[in-house]
Amino acid sequence: MNTYKHSVFLDVGKCNGCTTCLKHCPTEAIRVKNGKAMIISDRCIDCGECIRVCPHHAKYASRDSIEQLESFKYKIALPAPTLYGQFDNLDDVDYVLNGLLKLGFDDVFEVARGAEYVSAATRQILAEGKCKKPVISSACPVIARLIALRFPYLKDNLLPLLPPMEVAAMTARKRALEKHPQLKPQDIGICFISPCPAKTSYVKNGFGDYKSNIDMVVSISDVYFMLINLMRREMTPTPVSRSGMIGISWATSGGESSAIFNDKYLAADGIENVNRVLDQLENGNISSLEFIELNACPGGCVGGAMTVENPFIAKARLQTLRRYL
Repeated sequence: MNTYKHSVFLDVGKCNGCTTCLKHCPTEAIRVKNGKAMIISDRCIDCGECIRVCPHHAKYASRDSIEQLESFKYKIALPAPTLYGQFDNLDDVDYVLNGLLKLGFDDVFEVARGAEYVSAATRQILAEGKCKKPVISSACPVIARLIALRFPYLKDNLLPLLPPMEVAAMTARKRALEKHPQLKPQDIGICFISPCPAKTSYVKNGFGDYKSNIDMVVSISDVYFMLINLMRREMTPTPVSRSGMIGISWATSGGESSAIFNDKYLAADGIENVNRVLDQLENGNISSLEFIELNACPGGCVGGAMTVENPFIAKARLQTLRRYL
């Protein structure tokens, strides 16, 4: 049996056993023993809630270093749409995408574009009526693992689609091989710029026999400070972006639901709210819905533990940015 590889860890030296993390863990995966917190691997869903609430910063998310990309001949960046909400007064995502190219990437493929592919497929699946309803979005890795651990009766409700970051990675690799036939698949390094540790766990583990197309995961917080000095607003950026408002809307709670063009949906964010919704759904207390979007992080992916900006400010910035798309 394979061991699940986690991305949330404890810095024992900083922990004083205050029990704050224990009180907030949604799956009771934390215990305090000999004055120090300990994480029970089998229960942890890598939601990052303990990272948010720890007053001593004793919890941290593992991620890759961008320097590790040097081992690949061709480097592709996959920016999550949450990245755009970190920057003030941004009116063109191409400033960010051009900054990534200056950072050393050979190509950029927006996860927002992958989200638009998933939205289109979701609309088709709902129209065909072949899935058990209400259909639960499978985009957030925390939700999929939470259902597997605590709500197994709901697993048949999960949307049978890969998450946008994986769709983006598959498409980006295929495009790179078509454009550069001299490259081999192993020459291409695909780097996802992530807002949360759960997506790092997804890449490490895959599911079943499926191995992710993503080779590395770096945090938005790390890349943000690198980009600040590379995004020159006084120059007109080279057009790179090929996504629109639907894809970028996925960064905030309700964005995925609005893209199905169906008002019979529910969108909830924050792990405590998610737990309540799943409880009611398992008990049969939620009816007449076709789609349920659940995000473990407050506000959606903008509230991820590996971001820089306040999620409410990031959400407001993305709402403004949508007007330019």
